[in-house]
Amino acid sequence: MSSFVEKRGRLDATDPDVAGTSWSKRFYHQINVYATSKLVSLLAARELAHRLPDGMSVYNANPGMAKGTAMNSNTGGLMRLTAPLFRPFAITPNEGVQTPVWLASASPAPRPSGGFFSESQPEPLRAWP
Repeated sequence: MSSFVEKRGRLDATDPDVAGTSWSKRFYHQINVYATSKLVSLLAARELAHRLPDGMSVYNANPGMAKGTAMNSNTGGLMRLTAPLFRPFAITPNEGVQTPVWLASASPAPRPSGGFFSESQPEPLRAWP
């Protein structure tokens, strides 16, 4: 699963979330770490797609911001403060599963394998810096 927040993700080999060093001596910025994890997920899916045998596919799907998810209720810091502002725009869980279910059940398999899909459509990926 993915989201549009990956655009805020940054890959830096000296950054603790990539190098594996401790966060104890620096400010933990929840949204930046989340965004970087989503960016890494997109890159991993793309690479896996190149390595899979013919007939197998891998995808990243953006379900949208669904009501009643942990993203809306279990966040902390700034995200906890701003989450109520986005609730009116949240979709139902049934709406959120449409893209992942379509990706899992479509025949023939949607293209591109390794792609990022939202609302059952492939989304263009930005150029990686």
